[in-house]
Amino acid sequence: MHDEIAWVRQVAQGDERAFERLFRCYAPRILRFAMSYLNDPAHAEEVVQETMIAVWKSAKEYKEQSQVSTWILGIARNKALDCARARQREPEFLREKLDRRASARATPEQIAQRDSQAERVRSALEKLSPEHREVMMLAFYNELSYSEIAQILNCPEGTVKSRVYYAKEQLKKLLSEGGEML
Repeated sequence: MHDEIAWVRQVAQGDERAFERLFRCYAPRILRFAMSYLNDPAHAEEVVQETMIAVWKSAKEYKEQSQVSTWILGIARNKALDCARARQREPEFLREKLDRRASARATPEQIAQRDSQAERVRSALEKLSPEHREVMMLAFYNELSYSEIAQILNCPEGTVKSRVYYAKEQLKKLLSEGGEML
């Protein structure tokens, strides 16, 4: 973390090598993050580029009150939401986490069941409010802490905890309505 803060300070002074280090460090993470919002590789790559351009331009404004990762992912979130709005469709907040490539031992029935479960989860997530989908994506897909999510969303940590709790409750209800729980 100390290296990252130093890199941002150096970027603020126009150091291109420090920017390259930040880019190498964060580009893959931003890409995964943007894909979870957009589910489109080309647009996600565009978000990476726009985010890093914004980092270059605004490094002087970084106040060191949050982690570098939180600051950069906050920028990435705004860029991804802007991109989703521009595409005039609601962002898809969770890609299927199940690997569709079955092992050699998986039967066609197991593959079909896994695909069916993934579809049920995706469908249930789409029924959540945008706020609840977003916290679920940030907490479980991107594995961010509640504190990091609160900083990204610019809301109290308690609000994040509450949204996650209610999102889980809604998901349980939605998934149990279709029959047996996953």
